[in-house]
Amino acid sequence: MVTRNASASRYSHLYRGVYPFLFNEDKPDFSKTSWQEDVDRRLKWGISNAIKLGVLTEGAPVICVQGWKGGMGHTNTLRIVPAQEDLGLVE
Repeated sequence: MVTRNASASRYSHLYRGVYPFLFNEDKPDFSKTSWQEDVDRRLKWGISNAIKLGVLTEGAPVICVQGWKGGMGHTNTLRIVPAQEDLGLVE
């Protein structure tokens, strides 16, 4: 789990199988930055750290849960990506 919320990170650590990663950067100005680019950047950061800690092995499938826009009530998308620096996406 990658989150900017320190409280959510602490509480999720109480659940078995949840490895929280606290992303300590402020939210960008979404009028200048794409929301999806910010999500992808956080996913890449979280997957990279999970590989370094040995929680994930490179190439393992990762299920990413996200929404079509930020905020509560917008979560409607599952993405299955390989545990790689580029999320397996071709640019």
